[in-house]
Amino acid sequence: MHFKLKTTQKLTYRLELTAQMKLAINLLQMPLAKLKEFATGQAEINPLLEIETDTGQKLESDYPIPEDIPPERKNHNLDNEEKQVYLENIISTPASLQEHLLMQLRLISNSEKDYKIGELIIGHLDNNGYFRHSTEEIAKATQSKLSQVEKILLLIQTFDPIGVGAKNLRECLLLQIKAKPLLNNSQALAYLIIDKYLIYLEKKKYKCIVKKLSAEGKMVSQEEFRKALDTIANLEPKPGRLFDTETAVRLIPDAFLRKNKKKYEVIFNNRELPQLTINNRYKQLLKQKDTPRETKEYLKERLKAAHFLIDAVKKRKETIQRIMEEVIYLQNDFLNHGESNFKPLILEQVAKRIGKHKSTVSRAIANKYIQTPWGILELRYFLSSGIKQENGQFLSSKAIKSKIKDLIENENEPLTDQKITHYFKQKRISVSRRTITKYRAQLKILSSKSRRN
Repeated sequence: MHFKLKTTQKLTYRLELTAQMKLAINLLQMPLAKLKEFATGQAEINPLLEIETDTGQKLESDYPIPEDIPPERKNHNLDNEEKQVYLENIISTPASLQEHLLMQLRLISNSEKDYKIGELIIGHLDNNGYFRHSTEEIAKATQSKLSQVEKILLLIQTFDPIGVGAKNLRECLLLQIKAKPLLNNSQALAYLIIDKYLIYLEKKKYKCIVKKLSAEGKMVSQEEFRKALDTIANLEPKPGRLFDTETAVRLIPDAFLRKNKKKYEVIFNNRELPQLTINNRYKQLLKQKDTPRETKEYLKERLKAAHFLIDAVKKRKETIQRIMEEVIYLQNDFLNHGESNFKPLILEQVAKRIGKHKSTVSRAIANKYIQTPWGILELRYFLSSGIKQENGQFLSSKAIKSKIKDLIENENEPLTDQKITHYFKQKRISVSRRTITKYRAQLKILSSKSRRN
């Protein structure tokens, strides 16, 4: 067999994110408090940029005036590399959970298809790192096989932080225990308790757990049980919050709702939104003939950066407001009458209605909050998967959960999941018993048998 080496040409298209694009993406997903902090910082280092405070005062740069440009900056124009470094310096904010996971996905993905699936899954994670959507929806959106989507989800569940990508608390905690290299006795017992008796654990019914274990023939001493509880206590129930840089920052709504007859109007929180402008004093130096050439070059670059930041903040506001207005319009019945009137609404629907890519919408709704008649709600809260009914329409999972909760709270005697299913059937609501059981568990409601005790 003979081998022959030859060279071939191949044309490929690859999207490279510029520093400006990275900045726009980061600004889009920043919470309002972080955006305000970031903009204030930029006004302090860019002499061409200023920001109006709540008192009407203007924050300006503390940097030296252009006449005092450092020596290394003089006698030459800014080249492309310097421009890139400068712009990258102003986006050096801590990585979000999504960014952290996408970086790992890029290193491990075997194909563009796998990356596309993984990117969509990661985009659907909530702030705590949970995957609350269905793999069927991801498979449909990416035109993939369900088995391929589930394979990528399992891969993401091995990423740092461990527990991310879980569908519920039980799965999240079990993933963390399984990730430990060597399981000792307390870890094995902790795994068993989480796997079978998590509902009792959440209610701190420790005696009930020990009794159940004993009934299965597993005799556990107090010391062994205590060690197992210590193991569970050291697990992280919300792995995504490790990337929440706003934990210590007060919750600031991005917008408020004002009712106008039967509809709601979205009022953007302009008081907290940074009001960025150009510093005219330095801008005038660009027009003066006696301004040194090096100073003008310096000011031109800062002016360009200032204009881009102002434009990016403006586009951020427009995108978020457009999404909010669409979501509020679609969930008007919920706002007027409560969760039982929630409509099915997924990310792809919103993206299609406003003419944006779903990844853009995913970033825009992350860490954004809106003041509603039901309190301050995260924008992502308004999204809800649906269950197809016999008439071909979809009923929101949130609406079904609300109805389950109301039924159980007003029951005369504990209703079994089968009885709840039958009740829904009489009301022409098609929901399987298995789904009722899953939703009841998500609502942290004990089974009918446990509610009798």
